[in-house]
Amino acid sequence: MIQWLNDNIIWGPPMLIIYLLTGAVFTVKLRFSQFTGLKRIFGATLFNKEDKGSDGKNLSPLQTLTSALATTLGTGNIVAVGAAVAIGGAGAVFWMLLSAFLGMATCYAENVLGMKYRQQRSDGSWFGGAFHYITAAFGSDKAGKLYALLCVVAAVGMGNMTQINALSSSLNSAFNTPTWLSGTVAAAVLAILIFGGVRLFGKVTEKLIPVISAVYIIGCIAVIAINIASVPSVFLRIITEAFDIRAAAGGIFGSVMMKGMSWGFRRGIFSNEAGLGSTVMLNTATSSDDPEKQGMWAMLQVFFDTIVMCTLTAVTLLVTGADKAAADGITNAVYAFSPVFGDFSAAFVAIAITLFAITTTAGWSVYGTSSLEYLTGGKGKTVYRLVFIGATLIGATMKLETVWQLCDLLNGIMAIPNLPAILILSRQVTLPVILVHRPAKRKRKAA
Repeated sequence: MIQWLNDNIIWGPPMLIIYLLTGAVFTVKLRFSQFTGLKRIFGATLFNKEDKGSDGKNLSPLQTLTSALATTLGTGNIVAVGAAVAIGGAGAVFWMLLSAFLGMATCYAENVLGMKYRQQRSDGSWFGGAFHYITAAFGSDKAGKLYALLCVVAAVGMGNMTQINALSSSLNSAFNTPTWLSGTVAAAVLAILIFGGVRLFGKVTEKLIPVISAVYIIGCIAVIAINIASVPSVFLRIITEAFDIRAAAGGIFGSVMMKGMSWGFRRGIFSNEAGLGSTVMLNTATSSDDPEKQGMWAMLQVFFDTIVMCTLTAVTLLVTGADKAAADGITNAVYAFSPVFGDFSAAFVAIAITLFAITTTAGWSVYGTSSLEYLTGGKGKTVYRLVFIGATLIGATMKLETVWQLCDLLNGIMAIPNLPAILILSRQVTLPVILVHRPAKRKRKAA
């Protein structure tokens, strides 16, 4: 039943059209800045030293980026990409990238609205989420509470059990570690991060995410360099299979193309979360008071997560032929890295998945707890956190296929109230001056 819902309703043609339409609307509104203004976005955020500090009660803008990346750089970048190209073909990569480019605009809109509707707690910290602007869009707190409830459940399923399942499976494959033991150790580490609060999470991710990302990127580049001669043919495959030129001759163009599109979108969105509204909860917990600037920080999260990390993973898999090895993302990844790491490839993949999965799961606990706060006014946080930590033991030992089907379902359901809400409030999504007016070029000094 879950698989039927995913294939025909949640990730069927109607929802794919809504994703495309929403991304297209905000891409036009942004004046295609995710293509033409990327340099200015980097200049206003990462290369701007003025707004990287924190007020001690909230996250700095840089910490919101690393925290949001911590929740998105996870199994989606390794396991999900491997499954996407194995099941949806190389063409799934094209649709995954398209979802990311459009998703940058969608993510900008979500977070601009999140900043405009966030609320301040009595201790001076900021509290925001998609539930606030969804309530405003539909004129009823029932809509906001429905979204919050979906997020509370999705955090346990998609944000926790999926990640921990990949962690335990990879450690079992690489080191023969019992899945229950992996789940127990993961639960202990998560308890420290979760009960430490969002500021501890921000400090940890600010230091950890750049390091583990850099190591993983170097590993991918090394594999691609060894197989550099295959890179042109890989990109040709991505384009031809995306539109299934060969399948068109056989009269099956529509079905094969839809399969690649569906898997590309669902795995791309699983990875970067654009359209789900989830990253709003971290981006609004910032000391910044500039909605448009924070929206640009949010765009970078999608850029790094999917356009950089997922593309590197996909090309690594395709140049080595790992997409044909199995439909299991972990097995495919181990096969792909074996030319560089040899017998250590399983360990490399397991360590990468473990670090990414832990930070992702800790980040989703923030999402779940924030959503519960909106539902109950702050009651039940400790109980929810304990349940969330306990769910890691279930996720570690569940069947992989069941976990991923639940994940796809929960992912798509969260988007159902979120996408219409940001379209309804689209007039309130304003552009930063730096994206509206190009800065004047400096004149060269006379010699």
